[in-house]
Amino acid sequence: MNIEGNYAEFLKSRGVYCNDGSILPTFYQRDDSMMLYEAIRDYVTKYVNLYYDTNDKIIHDVEIQTFGQELTKSKSDGGCGILGVPFENGKFSKADQLIEVFTSVIFSSSVLHAASNFPQYDAYGFPPNYPTKIRGVPPKNKNPLKEEDIVKSLIDKSTTLDAMVITRILSERSTNALGDFEVTYTYDPAAVKIVEEFRQNLKDISLKMHQRNEKLVQKYEYLYPEEIPNSIST
Repeated sequence: MNIEGNYAEFLKSRGVYCNDGSILPTFYQRDDSMMLYEAIRDYVTKYVNLYYDTNDKIIHDVEIQTFGQELTKSKSDGGCGILGVPFENGKFSKADQLIEVFTSVIFSSSVLHAASNFPQYDAYGFPPNYPTKIRGVPPKNKNPLKEEDIVKSLIDKSTTLDAMVITRILSERSTNALGDFEVTYTYDPAAVKIVEEFRQNLKDISLKMHQRNEKLVQKYEYLYPEEIPNSIST
């Protein structure tokens, strides 16, 4: 949860962060992800502030503190071993810390998962475009190769079909969409309102994406909110 846990900071570390398209104007994965990141952060902020309106409520919440301990405890001790969690002095003490953690968890297990998962068939479905392995010895220099050299290095038919099937399955949309929860736990009217605002925000973002894609020859369609899963499916 260091740089990788905060999407904006991750982009800044690579020198590609912007919110006006001035850097890599066709980097649609970044643009769509940032819209969704901000929507998730807004949702989390409202939800956390609804129930933790004082720091004391956070400090004395045993379950929240135990959650922080599990995140930061080393893997060898049975924890998750996540770095960079704002668990200062062995505890969560303010709302901003929870907002950062919850936003990162939701964003990573939904938006980032979709961004890396859904394009797999398009990339790997034609194995010569992105072979999972090659036969023979890899080239050791940059001397030109003939077409027959490339064909000889391609994987056999059985492995080709395996790669196509696996990436097709991995690219499927098989769970409820972001904000469309499989089980409803929210009944508090104030919380229900926050969820509805989140869903409306996602609809507005989806409309922006569709309107942009209508103008593109090569569309970027992997991060429509209505197709992003609530979380990683197993």
